[in-house]
Amino acid sequence: MNQRNIDIVGCELVRVVANRDGRGCLHEIFRESWSEAFPTVQWNACSSASNVVRGVHVHVDYDEFYTLPHGRVVLGLVDIRRESPSFRKSVQFEWSDKDGFAVVVPKGVAHVVMFVERSVLVFGLSDYWHAEYDILGCRWDDPELGFEWNCKEPVVSCRDSKSGTFQDMLSNFEEASHSFAKSTRQ
Repeated sequence: MNQRNIDIVGCELVRVVANRDGRGCLHEIFRESWSEAFPTVQWNACSSASNVVRGVHVHVDYDEFYTLPHGRVVLGLVDIRRESPSFRKSVQFEWSDKDGFAVVVPKGVAHVVMFVERSVLVFGLSDYWHAEYDILGCRWDDPELGFEWNCKEPVVSCRDSKSGTFQDMLSNFEEASHSFAKSTRQ
């Protein structure tokens, strides 16, 4: 593993195994027995071309387990949980299918993926996706994120192109977190 640790509380790197031979590769992407694993109820695969940016997004309702069975991306993470010791800490690194790790991204850690080449990102969720909570994020190039990007005019979704500022995301996250917590107590 090239990236040894992520200095954001709850973000973990998980060693994964790739069995390569002349035919290609069989990637082991998840084992319930891994110490960093958590119960997953939904798995998604995201295939993107080079120069695509997805995010910045943040979730109040589930943790994610990212694996990269094909390609190369730049992953950016920033902790926006005010109660966290790593609040506002950001980490950005290049990640390839040959690196041999998966990434745990907990609730409240904003994330953005820039696809350096055609890639497939597979991710498990600790709870089901809910459209009403999938609205939180900010622009991928907001300077307050602390990321440096080597791409010009990336392809982004309509949603991501209209996202607000980092400060908007912080306040919206806190509001949505309180709303979600209240709804789960009832």
